[in-house]
Amino acid sequence: MKTIDAITKAFFFLASLALGLIVAIFSFEIIMRYFFAAPTSWATDTVTFLFCASLMLALPEVTRTDGNIAVSIILDFSAPSTANKIKLIIYAVSFVIVSYVTYITFVEFLRLFETGINTLGSFRISKWIVFSFIPLGLGLSALQLIILLKKQLIEISLDRKGA
Repeated sequence: MKTIDAITKAFFFLASLALGLIVAIFSFEIIMRYFFAAPTSWATDTVTFLFCASLMLALPEVTRTDGNIAVSIILDFSAPSTANKIKLIIYAVSFVIVSYVTYITFVEFLRLFETGINTLGSFRISKWIVFSFIPLGLGLSALQLIILLKKQLIEISLDRKGA
């Protein structure tokens, strides 16, 4: 668990760096475009690739902290034991869905890796490089959901014991 959390935090740090690069590149592009009338040809593509990396590398940390946007009115007005059971169901269903999507995206990643298809745009790189962040982020999020499931099972167990 500590290893998974450490990797998750490292991914979040990398996501933050990617976001910082996005801001720097957009700022550079604005300066070049509007002050020097010399827009770059690479900024838009680079920002797109970094956005994908940032989004998928941050996803496991959002999952770990249970920071997803949620409409929690049912949980808020339910008894704690009922709310804990509902959370368990939510985590279990989320795990199944995220695991399945991880599998699908990993299969696509392998296909892209084998075929060597390149991106379109001002400069071309192999699509698998950009796409690799998707199954990576989803897979780590699935592991974080397992940890959340375990914690929720412990919480339910404590509720039953009256602790």
